[in-house]
Amino acid sequence: MRDLYTALVQEPQRDFGWEKGRGNAKRLGYDPTWLARLPDCIWESAAAVGNPFELGPLHPPGETVVDIGCGAGADLCIAALLVGATGEAIGLDLTPAMVAKARVNAQRAGLHNVTVHEANIESLLLPPASVDVVISTGAINLSQDKARVFREIHRILRPGGRFQLADMVRRHSGCEATTKDGSWADCVAGTRPPEQYIELLQAAGYRQVEFVGWTGYRTAAHPELANAPRQPAPVRLFGPFAVGESRAFWTCLRSVREKNSVY
Repeated sequence: MRDLYTALVQEPQRDFGWEKGRGNAKRLGYDPTWLARLPDCIWESAAAVGNPFELGPLHPPGETVVDIGCGAGADLCIAALLVGATGEAIGLDLTPAMVAKARVNAQRAGLHNVTVHEANIESLLLPPASVDVVISTGAINLSQDKARVFREIHRILRPGGRFQLADMVRRHSGCEATTKDGSWADCVAGTRPPEQYIELLQAAGYRQVEFVGWTGYRTAAHPELANAPRQPAPVRLFGPFAVGESRAFWTCLRSVREKNSVY
């Protein structure tokens, strides 16, 4: 898995079989201001499966935001811009090459409120109740212990904190994907049905968990998925939310077989 994402850093122009870059971010509804403000080097290795910023605002000044599986730091840099100079954006990623690139990208963007750490998302080395917002896109499906990831995120959120998630899921529980290493790294084998995500989030203590809509993102093509149709659905937003409760917004793959992601 690290080999694939290291290759994405070293060969950003290579065709990996899934959408990435500035064009993908534009299609997912990223604000044109962000696309223009951040340099090309930040977008070239970005492979977002959805736009977590459409799921709720970040509030300057002073909010602390954590990006789980931050990759090369595109969302991390956006978060840093949105929370302002008195806020903080913290990126966590398992791949050393991605961590190094995210640090360089933050510097190139002139952002001084960004820190990036190499970390396993199943064990977040942050204090309890220390952050206001956690965002993530396309990372949690890579974990073999999603329940632990959700518990860890819940642990670090302050009361009333928000979890805004875009991820890949499997639409039909009977649809089994290959478990080979490449399939894990390509966001296929680690996917689960949406119902399991809801159950895991609720068991971890989240409240007002909302399924929001499909994004139409496609992950890498595997032989067993080659003839899958594309059927993205409209995006819907939910709210408002009670103070004092953590919540999770999430996006997910329409199914591994169909390879469409959702909000």
